[in-house]
Amino acid sequence: MPRFQVLLGMAFSALLAVVAMQPDTVLAMQPDLSRRGVEAPVALAIQDSTPRAGDLVVARKIGSAARVVERVTPELDSSYDHTTAPSAVIAGAEMPVEIRITNTGVRPWPAGGDQPVRLGYHWYDANGNTVLWEGGRAALSSDVASGQATTVNVSVRAPQSNGTYTLAWDLVQEGTGWFSGNAVAMKTERIVVGDGVTLYGKGWGHGIGLSQWGAQGWAQGAAGPRLSGEEILGKYFPGADLVSLPSASPFRVLISAPSSGCVGRTIGDVASLSSEGGMRLVNDADPTVVYAQTGPGQNVRASRSGADVVVTDGSRRIVYAGRAAVRVVPVQSWDPISIAEKGLSYRGDLWLQVAGGTLTVVNVVSSDDYMRGVLPGEMLPFWEIEALRAQAVTARTYAAWKQSSAGEREWDVRDDTSDQCYRGHSVETERTNVAVDSTAGEFLVYDGQPIRAMFSSANGGASENPGCVFNAVRVGDTWGCADGWPYLTVVQDPAELAAYDKRGANPYAELWSEHFSGAEIRAQVIEDYGIDIGQFVSMGFNESPGGRPISVVVRGTNRSVDLHGQQFLRATLGLRSTLVSTTPF
Repeated sequence: MPRFQVLLGMAFSALLAVVAMQPDTVLAMQPDLSRRGVEAPVALAIQDSTPRAGDLVVARKIGSAARVVERVTPELDSSYDHTTAPSAVIAGAEMPVEIRITNTGVRPWPAGGDQPVRLGYHWYDANGNTVLWEGGRAALSSDVASGQATTVNVSVRAPQSNGTYTLAWDLVQEGTGWFSGNAVAMKTERIVVGDGVTLYGKGWGHGIGLSQWGAQGWAQGAAGPRLSGEEILGKYFPGADLVSLPSASPFRVLISAPSSGCVGRTIGDVASLSSEGGMRLVNDADPTVVYAQTGPGQNVRASRSGADVVVTDGSRRIVYAGRAAVRVVPVQSWDPISIAEKGLSYRGDLWLQVAGGTLTVVNVVSSDDYMRGVLPGEMLPFWEIEALRAQAVTARTYAAWKQSSAGEREWDVRDDTSDQCYRGHSVETERTNVAVDSTAGEFLVYDGQPIRAMFSSANGGASENPGCVFNAVRVGDTWGCADGWPYLTVVQDPAELAAYDKRGANPYAELWSEHFSGAEIRAQVIEDYGIDIGQFVSMGFNESPGGRPISVVVRGTNRSVDLHGQQFLRATLGLRSTLVSTTPF
């Protein structure tokens, strides 16, 4: 054999060995769309070890093995933004979905011609198997240049059987192939197909500001070192300053309005009062004017007569009758005043007047004495002392914020869950009083003013921007987040999820669920909003960056409504929190 043939054979063998050592990848320097088949993938597969959240890439079946096509150029690429796909839908329903996409490649997308680019979708079951590959294709409204974004309206039909599915968005160039075949990641969304909606959630309350279970967790070191009350406040209210205001004005607590939640009894048109050391009945405008004084333990009875307050002593003698406000003051300032109709006693003074056609009774009490009656009702007295201290400052600040916005109102806060649970001297404990005393006169302020120091039982693992919950605003035909409060940020809260007390683990860290039939949803929307959506079709969420619905889109056969998330989920449906999803999380 000639020498050059021997050398040529050796070189060819070496080349084959090199090729055999290469990984199973596409070797071409340019994407060859014509080589892509239109065969439906058999399952979903992750493109690489760091995929974009919510995005999956399809594995192509080649022979008997599946492999992921590696991207070698950015010539074809896309990104998917917000979609209006619902989270839950009835079987077989047709859903109008709006989706925004951006051409992040270098090649323009033609809307017309022989090979237009269109948007399609695929359905996969809970195991990633293809349920429907060719779900339909929507045309682009115009050519999309590199870097340009466009919005596409697609009519999507839900699967015919109940279950949890993945809806995958995928671009296709007619006559060549799907973008996913060239390793362009699809956007995927989980959608539940069923009768009505099951909502899964975590937490209890609105999720704004301090989490009580989170404070407990941080104080006990459930997610790191133990934090002091001051450090806990800094975590939940990072933009606020902690200041001492020992001369703060007393709070005025309305205790005669119908109470709910934590106070089971209320005052009607009669209040029977007594104090261990006796009481004085004085003119509110001029306390030197004394109408009556009782002995130790003696009663007085205040009642309404038309627009007048009438006060009688123990012998039923009228000691005052008139429209001017009067005040009941304990002879010994440290003695509480008991109100038989409430079954409770209160530090400070009691202010009496007929207002709005009812006998109005207001407890005028120092900020710290108010906190002594609040803290045991808002946080369990046996919890960590640093958690109690953080709660004391938060609740005291909240009342001061309410006071700053009271205007002409005769009171600052109510005594029940519409503000804070306040049951006066009757519920004080040694442990909670220690927490109050150690934070006496302390408030959280921003720009010199008390902040709106909100708190809830549990945020589910992360707090929320109040602009997305309380202050959501209409943006076009939907809702959006307003500006938040400068002293708050969204806080990740691992300590809340790991918190515990002597009864066990934080119960609100566990996933809960509530099911609503389509008929129930329709009835609730009619009752609370006066709108008949017809037969229920779907429910979707317009979510905040923190993952809570800013608004909920409910679609029926008659019409669709876009409802404020906090109001619909908490008030209309009565859910524990707004941190919800249609699938477990």
